[in-house]
Amino acid sequence: MIAAVLAFVAGAAAGAGLSYARWLRGRAEIKALRLRSRLLYELAEGDLEQVGDELEEACERETADPSLFLALAAIDRERERIGRAKSIHRTVLASEDLPSEQRVAALLGLGRDLLREGNERAAVGALVRANSLSPRSVATLRSLAKALEQAGAWERAAAAWERVERQVHGRAARDAKIGRGHALAEQAENFRRAGDEKRARRSAERGTMFAPDSAHSWSVRARVEAAVGDPQEAMIAWQRAWELGPAQAGEIVEEAWRFAERQGRQADVMARMLASSRDTTDPALAIALAHRVALQHPEQAASALEQVVATSSFAQLALIRLRLRRGQRDQAREAALRATASARLVCGRCRDDLRETPFRCERCQRWDTGVREA
Repeated sequence: MIAAVLAFVAGAAAGAGLSYARWLRGRAEIKALRLRSRLLYELAEGDLEQVGDELEEACERETADPSLFLALAAIDRERERIGRAKSIHRTVLASEDLPSEQRVAALLGLGRDLLREGNERAAVGALVRANSLSPRSVATLRSLAKALEQAGAWERAAAAWERVERQVHGRAARDAKIGRGHALAEQAENFRRAGDEKRARRSAERGTMFAPDSAHSWSVRARVEAAVGDPQEAMIAWQRAWELGPAQAGEIVEEAWRFAERQGRQADVMARMLASSRDTTDPALAIALAHRVALQHPEQAASALEQVVATSSFAQLALIRLRLRRGQRDQAREAALRATASARLVCGRCRDDLRETPFRCERCQRWDTGVREA
């Protein structure tokens, strides 16, 4: 009888202990779920400092969870704490029993850290290792393609973008195709400089085929067509380039004009400039074209500037100078009294200033995003 009672009590205690353990585990899971939900909300709001602080506390409590450390390293990279992000990723990678999926994530994060730091060679090495472990990882392939671009390995970058394009659909596939076009355009530029005109032309044509709305790819094609001796195709490409990239139109127009002077085709390029200036509503393009058009057709140049003077102080100044050169003092005074806004060249995606590389944003690494911002 006593043995039966003891057995019953022991069973009841074991059941109560098991139930209590399950309750504690469920409570911990609910708490972790609430933490993750809060972190996702704060991350969506852009509160990186708060997310980073909470992740640090979570890492101190749960030292055996690599995913928390990987998340903290990613946040540190966005907070420009590149050194600590690299240290976290390398510490996670030092674990011998790290699951394959998390090893790929750690290598990917390390590659992005190194890329942000400017160490392209090491970044490519880390990303190649990540890609070898997970060949179908789109995130790894994208980062690898960007690292290869920054390292100047344009042929390998084009191949990486092609692999991305094969694995995604819709807008992502279109973006990968455009990235491939930019890589091919830079490859064509390298061939042109090396004197390999045949391969340069083939790469330039493919570059404009994959990135048809890119001022960068069309400007490269114009240089290649000029080098292989097809001035008509070069003029068409330059016109496409300055119309697609008004923020960089000043450089493109001057390059086209110098080529036209060498070839004796000033009338052809002037006709194209007049056609573009009549239709444009972009201040940067109107100013760039007016600088040349005014030499032969000052009234057409003034009309192009009149269309955009209300939105650009640079256009206003160009119009005032044009009027003064022609002795039209009253019209110059009228243009000077108009209220306008100043403008700067920024990236249309991340709003960062474009200073040294007008075709490509150094911050977000995107091509042809330059806009004049009032």
